[in-house]
Order: sequence, then C-alpha cells, then structure tokens
Amino acid sequence: MSASPPATTTDVAQQLGILTDLVTPWAIRVAATLRLADHIGDATVSVEDLARRSDAVPETVGRLLEHLAARGVFQQDSPGRYRNTELSQRLRRDHPMTFHPWLDIEGGMGQYDIGLSALLLAVRTGEDAYTPTFGRSFFEDLNTDARRGAAYDELMATLTAWTLPEILQAYDWTTVGHITDVAGGSGALLTGLLQAHPHLRGTLVDDARAVGTASDRFTKAGIADRAAAVVGSMFEPLPHGADLYLIKSTVMGWGDDAGAGILRRCADAARPGGRVIVAEFLRGAPRLVPALDLYMAVLGGKERTEEEFRALGSAAGLTLRTVHPTPSGYCLLEFTPDA
Repeated sequence: MSASPPATTTDVAQQLGILTDLVTPWAIRVAATLRLADHIGDATVSVEDLARRSDAVPETVGRLLEHLAARGVFQQDSPGRYRNTELSQRLRRDHPMTFHPWLDIEGGMGQYDIGLSALLLAVRTGEDAYTPTFGRSFFEDLNTDARRGAAYDELMATLTAWTLPEILQAYDWTTVGHITDVAGGSGALLTGLLQAHPHLRGTLVDDARAVGTASDRFTKAGIADRAAAVVGSMFEPLPHGADLYLIKSTVMGWGDDAGAGILRRCADAARPGGRVIVAEFLRGAPRLVPALDLYMAVLGGKERTEEEFRALGSAAGLTLRTVHPTPSGYCLLEFTPDA
C-alpha cells in the first residue's frame, strides 16, 4: 500500500484554521441560546420573524445565520429565509438527543464555557482556575443564579437520559435493595433506576437547591414512597446503611485529596458488605465527551485512569473490585470498603 502524500502548506493552514476557529463555536452557542432552531422548527422562516421571536436585531441575526449556513449548520432556501439541517435539528429543545442544554450560553454550561479562558492558568498551576477567575467556585456560582442552576440540572438530566439505558444494563441492580445517590443533583438517575426496578429504594443527598428539584421529580414519577431527598454534603457524614453508594460524574471535578475525601465519606457510610460505585469516564479511553478532561482541569479536577481510581480508592479505604464499561465510555467502578 502506498504512503499518503505529504500535506501541503495550504492543507496545514486550513486544518489549523478549523482547529483554532473560535467564531463558529460561539456562533452556534448564540443560535442555541436564541433558540433559532426551535423557532424555525420544520418550516422555512424569514430572518425578520426569527429576530422578532428571539428578541434580537434582524440585521445581526441575518449575519449570524449567513455564517452558520456557510458551515452547514442551517440552510438558506432563498435570500433572508432559512430552514434547519440535520445539524441544527440537534439544537432544538424537543429533539430526543438535543445538544441545547450544552450550548445555551445563559444555561448551566454557559459560564463554564466562558471559564475556558482560564485554561492557561489551570495548565500553569494544575489547580482550580475557575474560582480565582470568577470569585467563587463553579457550584457556588450555580447556587447564586436560580435560572442557571435549573439549567445545569436540566443538562445533567439530559446526559443521564442518554446514558441511563447503558447504566441499567451494565450492572446487576437486582442485587441491591437501597441506593444512596451522593451529589445526585436533580434525581434523574435515581428516578430512572427506581422506575426500572420496583424493588429498589433510594436516598439522594445534595444541596438544598438540588433536593427541591429532586423531590418534585420523585413525586411526578410516582416513586416518592420509595425515594427520599435529603440536604447534605459529600464532604460530610452521609446517611448510613445503604447497600450501595452511587456517585456519578462528580469525583472528576476534584483533585486527589478532595476526591479521596468524597470516597472516604462513602466508605464510612456503607454498611458491612456494602458497595460504592463511581460512574465516570476513564481518561484515555473512548468516551462520549472527549473534551471533558480539560473542562475538569479548569475546576482543578481531572478524569482518571483505572489505576488512578484504584489508588484513589485505596487512599479512601476502598478496594476496586470490578469495572463495568458501557458503550458511551461511562464506566461503573465498583469498590468495597476495606475490612
């Protein structure tokens, strides 16, 4: 088989231009925040109508759409009239695999995306760069803005909806009676588990904002008789005696000392014979959100390899027993407390 021809200077420049383009990623986020794909729906809509529906200026909405149409995100059917493409359909909030919660600048990830400007500080120091940049931690930031806090809960619920079928298949939940979901957020994961397995009972532990959201979710799902939401912290003693302590997409947001502290609280609370499951992506393995590790760097956290999780568990008095992978890259890392 012959070798591929070397890249030309023009090819390299074009590739570098694509990789370093900041305008298009932000233009897509602006379109998502203005809900342009929702306003277009299944029709062809004029710029003037879209500007009116999104409370924006027609001239700049037109320029935004012109840029995105040139990159295949929207389709211009005639001058000043646009329709959705397969790409922009994924910006619609009603799409079953919507990207909208990830891209809404005013939503849960908006400030996080802006925080990527602090990546240089994170790389230089290896520490939390979000707090010195914004004056408070990421979660303190969410808890001071009810709209963004609710949007972040929606984002996490969306991610759970994508991965829940895999999580249900990856582990034998019939061996569990009572789950404590640590830092369980809006309760989407615990709700899904309890709906799929009527024998399960669950307790969610998180801050007051999340607990209110989760309690409402449990009631609407008809599982309030089997699910409780209590205010607490993963850095403080947890409710004792559950069969399994589950913590999803959380340890990655913290450095090794704090991460071990979280797992130690789980180990302390687990009953004899209890288990702790950490549900996260493994660094270096194929995964649903490849860029997540650098987001974590801004918070002072990181994705970890299996061996790094093994060491983190050991520092917390836990032994890693089994890793249950899923197609999206999520892994359920099952630990047991040391004797």
